[in-house]
Amino acid sequence: MIVDFVFDIASPNTYLAHKIIPDFESRTGAKFNYIPCLLGGIHKLTNNQPPFMAYADCKNKTNYQMIEIERFIKLHNIENYKFNSHFPPNTVQVQRGAIAAQELNIFEQYFECVIKAMWENDKNISDVEVLKSLLFESGFDVEAIMSIVTSQACKDKLIENTNNAVERGSFGVPTFFYDNQIFFGKDHLYQLEQYINSQK
Repeated sequence: MIVDFVFDIASPNTYLAHKIIPDFESRTGAKFNYIPCLLGGIHKLTNNQPPFMAYADCKNKTNYQMIEIERFIKLHNIENYKFNSHFPPNTVQVQRGAIAAQELNIFEQYFECVIKAMWENDKNISDVEVLKSLLFESGFDVEAIMSIVTSQACKDKLIENTNNAVERGSFGVPTFFYDNQIFFGKDHLYQLEQYINSQK
């Protein structure tokens, strides 16, 4: 059972969903296939807006979103989450880096490195020099990663992933696809689990 996980680490909900996926996989036997996309591209293609823009003039909605995140964190005992002071980030290079990491078979290590930098350690990963330094300090072959990141093939792959996600029905992240079904957001993972269990 493979669940496609459309992600961009620009979204805090990508981080929060990622934190509970291991337990989800243990309970269901499903495996998650992480697909790097560009959230800004998804929003543009679907005429969507990120919540901080869509609800900028609705203080109660913005406040509720923070409450909902706090509840989710408490429910799942997530300890190290910290809202990034550099939000919103430009994650084009980071997401291309995720594609490079997949090609180099180091995706899990890369993903953990950059997602923690963004949502635990308050790093400005929009700055490519900060990103390079972070990867170097974490023991990655920065030259090998950046060689792929700057290639046209990698740029095209991120665009292709983003377009495919929209064609399948995505309008934001995190989005999950399983068995031709779409599930949006960390708070609907329970519906995905219910669906998987109903198919057994």
